[in-house]
Amino acid sequence: MLTSSLHDLGIICSLGKDKLSVLTNLIASTNAEQSNAEFLSLNSNLLVDGQALYVGQVNAELPCLANEKEHFDSRNNQLALAALTQIMPTITALKTQIKSARIAVVIGTSTSGILEGEQARKSHLASGVMPIDFHYSSQEMIAPADFIASKLDAQGPVYSISTACSSSAKALSSAKMILECDLADIVICGGVDTLSQLPCNGFKSLESTAQTYCNPFGSERDGINLGEGAALFVMSQKPADIELLSVGESSDAYHVSAPEPNGVGALAAMKKALNSANIDVQQLDYLNLHGTGTPKNDDMEAKAVAAFCQQSVSAGSTKRFTGHTLGAAGAIEAGLTWLLLSDLNTNLLIPANKNNGDIDPTLSKFKVSSGEKLDNLSLCLSNSFAFGGSNISLILGKRVGKVLGKNCE
Repeated sequence: MLTSSLHDLGIICSLGKDKLSVLTNLIASTNAEQSNAEFLSLNSNLLVDGQALYVGQVNAELPCLANEKEHFDSRNNQLALAALTQIMPTITALKTQIKSARIAVVIGTSTSGILEGEQARKSHLASGVMPIDFHYSSQEMIAPADFIASKLDAQGPVYSISTACSSSAKALSSAKMILECDLADIVICGGVDTLSQLPCNGFKSLESTAQTYCNPFGSERDGINLGEGAALFVMSQKPADIELLSVGESSDAYHVSAPEPNGVGALAAMKKALNSANIDVQQLDYLNLHGTGTPKNDDMEAKAVAAFCQQSVSAGSTKRFTGHTLGAAGAIEAGLTWLLLSDLNTNLLIPANKNNGDIDPTLSKFKVSSGEKLDNLSLCLSNSFAFGGSNISLILGKRVGKVLGKNCE
């Protein structure tokens, strides 16, 4: 059977600037003394009306792109390079004797370098001309994939996927298919997105942003916090400790922005991932939920999870820690799942579903994670659901001690 091994992870988000800092802060939710820590920050430069909003902002120092080609100079690519630098030793070791034509790059993003476009437009309004150093190509969807490929001399398939909040989860799915179709030997896959005015004001106009902090599955939930970050994986068919075991996708196309209210598409995606992995639902140890903190998403996802596993598997959202990183969310949350499965998580802890302290009693019942220590942590599922009914579930698992089981009907 062909494998899709996830050899290494590079990650940067509001939780931290690398694997260790991100995991340390993520599982701090299990410590009573640290459970009140917040990783979202107040920003007053994003909304056109000047109001401040809480966002998952990266505050770490980012790599300088001064020596790169001008059209690569964007904050989005700075985030991508911060993640890429972390995995370069693994890439270098794996690509020995592999031709550049056998190295692929697939990246999910939703806004790419639109921040630089916004800044250029502001300059144009003030002066009547676009800045001389602005390049429209910096905001193309292909921009982060092209940039990463240029750093690796990757000459295999190179492209970006932009399907809103499912983008980078679909990038992992595409990477898996590239390997299975023998189009490459190594795929750098993941996602990156940057905070900017376009998505922040767009979600504000949809009345989907939270007044303060988001409250996934909480009684007080009123919307999302936007975020930014990057997560990149090194995927190949050579053995590694953690694998992308399976993918389940569905498209319910119920509404351009609202989810199907009964969670039909979400449930279908989870079931397909489970069947493809050839495991039973009780063998899963943790579900990372999409859990945006909006009234409609959390209601439908609770219904889907309850129908999927009732109260047998601990489940929770990590959006209170990272914000909703849009096109990067699928990869970042798959990255959080990878970290939980990795040897770095020595105590087998899972993050608490953080909100203001309660779960909405009107929601369908499921086993909400309290940040507990598990006896076993080998198989995890991560959900990403996007506008237009684009749904995807990923199952990651440890190669050593892989659990075999029967199909779930």
